[in-house]
Amino acid sequence: MKKLLRGAAVVSVASLTIVGLAACAGDSAASTDSSSGKSTVYFGVSAATTGQYAQYGEQFKEAFDLAVEQVNAKGGIDGHPVALKYEDSQSDPKQSVAVAQKFVGDDSISLVFGDYSSAASIPASPIYTAGKLLQYGFNNSNPDFTAKGTQYQWSTSITTSATYTWTADYIKKQGIDSVGVTYLNTADWGIPAYDAFKTEAKKIGLKIVDAEGVLDTSDDYRPSLTKAVADKPEAFVHIGYGPDAAKIVTQLRAIGYDKTFYGGQDEESFDGTKDAEGAINGAEFLASNPATEVQDFVKAFKKKYPQETEVTGFEAGAYDALNVAVAAAKIGGTSREGILAGFKKVKDVPSVVYGKITFDQSTRRVASPQLTPSILKDGSWVAYNG
Repeated sequence: MKKLLRGAAVVSVASLTIVGLAACAGDSAASTDSSSGKSTVYFGVSAATTGQYAQYGEQFKEAFDLAVEQVNAKGGIDGHPVALKYEDSQSDPKQSVAVAQKFVGDDSISLVFGDYSSAASIPASPIYTAGKLLQYGFNNSNPDFTAKGTQYQWSTSITTSATYTWTADYIKKQGIDSVGVTYLNTADWGIPAYDAFKTEAKKIGLKIVDAEGVLDTSDDYRPSLTKAVADKPEAFVHIGYGPDAAKIVTQLRAIGYDKTFYGGQDEESFDGTKDAEGAINGAEFLASNPATEVQDFVKAFKKKYPQETEVTGFEAGAYDALNVAVAAAKIGGTSREGILAGFKKVKDVPSVVYGKITFDQSTRRVASPQLTPSILKDGSWVAYNG
């Protein structure tokens, strides 16, 4: 299971020991590494390394660093090594905006990854757009991140609307006719996700007996849960993140509800919760996937980080993102303009999440993403056949 880290902000550059980071001249978005005589291509990372979402920032960093190590071992980007500059956003809108201003002002940065949440990414988008710096929100599932953005916002995450439309359809196909629901009562993510679920449920005849908006900062969900299951729904759905889902499923079982729980995420707090056993969701990535590319990634990850017992979709998404950015730079060049041009042309980039990644240029998201039904068994997510 993933370690929950609340450490200090990350200040190292991936796989390189560099004290001073010099901006390059012109628009090359690279600076000179005097030890090798070759210019280094820098990507920025806006992510939480402190605060309530620090565990995700650490997961991203581990995967990014592995990918950078592998890319550089193969010659980098046409001979230019790749390195990362990290800034702690705490996945907070106020901090992510400040980070965006810093990255835009750093001429050596040719692309920025992040943030973890759409709520932190979207407020920073205008700054990246004004600076003509591509914002790769690989984890951002809110459709508005790209729908209301510009050509500078891209994501490889399946949207919340697609995810929860799929969830409603899948539940109905299991012969379930009624559900109780809790959802994060947040305008940027939870409410739009619930709206997508509700719309599809109405369309297919899946009855929502009660839906309760909750906050991920709460510790006592029992009043809301009691209302949500009062009419004895055949299953329960939580639309939220892993840590809040862990508390909700525990309290749901505590009040006596024992039907199937749909929700949760592949992360430590949820996977390690006894009452989460048997939870079901749609997965973009499963470490148990026998595909050669997936197993090579899992093997390499565990070799580099032997203390980690699981590899989740969060690491896989970051690993893919770094490789997509490198592929784009090889096509268009390492400047900010070149990276953008490359993103408009990349096709069939090898992916441990999707097999191959090609962008739908009209949405700037992965074309035809797929979800796999998965179930939590013995603390690990595996494919589920229903």
